[in-house]
Amino acid sequence: MSDSSFIGQSKLSFKEGEVVYRKGEMAQQMYVILSGRVRMYVGLEPQGEWAEELNKGDFFGEGSLLEPIPRFHTAVALEDVEVVAISRGTFLRMIKQNPEVSVKMMQRLAQRNRELAAKVEEGSSRGYRSHGVDSAASLVSVISGKKFRILSHGALIGRFDPNTGIHPDIDLTDEDPQLSVSRRHARVLCEHGRYFLVEENGVANGTYIKGDRLAPGDTRELKPGDRVGFGMVVLFFEKPA
Repeated sequence: MSDSSFIGQSKLSFKEGEVVYRKGEMAQQMYVILSGRVRMYVGLEPQGEWAEELNKGDFFGEGSLLEPIPRFHTAVALEDVEVVAISRGTFLRMIKQNPEVSVKMMQRLAQRNRELAAKVEEGSSRGYRSHGVDSAASLVSVISGKKFRILSHGALIGRFDPNTGIHPDIDLTDEDPQLSVSRRHARVLCEHGRYFLVEENGVANGTYIKGDRLAPGDTRELKPGDRVGFGMVVLFFEKPA
């Protein structure tokens, strides 16, 4: 799908925070990411629940090539992004010239279906065990007591950025009058019921677990009761049994 004859004709650029398309829009093209990251939000605005983050080589919006249906998500550039826009006609020509394209797309769609099925099964299982009790892990503010729920696929931690309009999943703006937390400070990763913390690039005031500063690029597992610091903001990691 990276054939230069198509890339040259259909390359588009989006700035950090720019909306590629919104949920409900009708369209007849998909996108392949050449550089940067794109997040797929569940709602109309780039905040709250999101379905997945996509990187270089990933594609999205492919449903529009199969039938004229509304967009399921709102796609937003998390950083400066370059994509190739592929219309239905272009895609059909690509398949004729290179059938491997359709095979790769089917493999990727099958992978997404497996991941979605696993998430649904995991969510249903958690709901059954908890009998209606919220079993999500959270970060709880030491000062305000506010509980920040961690999404099932992870969470970006930081402060609201008025320049891009991007809200992090865990927005510490109100907890941080000293502005010690970076806009994109750290990220919680989830894997098979375990939670890991990693600092984002370019953070000035550090990320701490139980008082120990997290080294850049280091990934550390979070345990229930761990005290976690982002700049001058301190929270506790909470995970129901």
